[in-house]
Amino acid sequence: MGETDAGVLAMTQPVEPTLTPEEQAQVLDIQDRLIDLFVDRQDALATGNVPRAGALQSEIDELMRQRDDIKVWATADGK
Repeated sequence: MGETDAGVLAMTQPVEPTLTPEEQAQVLDIQDRLIDLFVDRQDALATGNVPRAGALQSEIDELMRQRDDIKVWATADGK
């Protein structure tokens, strides 16, 4: 399973109950955006637009980092 496949799988998991409502909302917003980006990246690959797919993958990677950071901060706060 590639990193992207793992990312899609991770998005299907429920939002962590240890997150505050604000953190949950942030994670859900990020996950919604990630879904759009995964679809756009797949479309770009299907049409042979590799540079666009690469740019979208960079956005995906950054959002996944942000999502993971929120989860790490939440657990580091002793929740």
